[in-house]
Amino acid sequence: MERRCVLNSWSKEEVRAVIRYEWACGVSGTEIHNRLVEVYGPGVMSKQMVRRWCRTFSDGRQQVEDIPRAGRPLQMQVSGRWMT
Repeated sequence: MERRCVLNSWSKEEVRAVIRYEWACGVSGTEIHNRLVEVYGPGVMSKQMVRRWCRTFSDGRQQVEDIPRAGRPLQMQVSGRWMT
């Protein structure tokens, strides 16, 4: 079998886009994971997370970017001063 070049850098959005494309082509989550590891290396994403993204796309999600969510503010004002 031919050994492919392992990419040293990638973004989570890039990997999710690859998952979405492969899922749309009918590739199983396990096979998608195998292909990702072959190209991006073993630290790319767990098989469980790949399967979760496949389910998410099956449920109708289209975007690969994180959805904004509520959380702790980066700064807050206390007695007229900004605290970080």
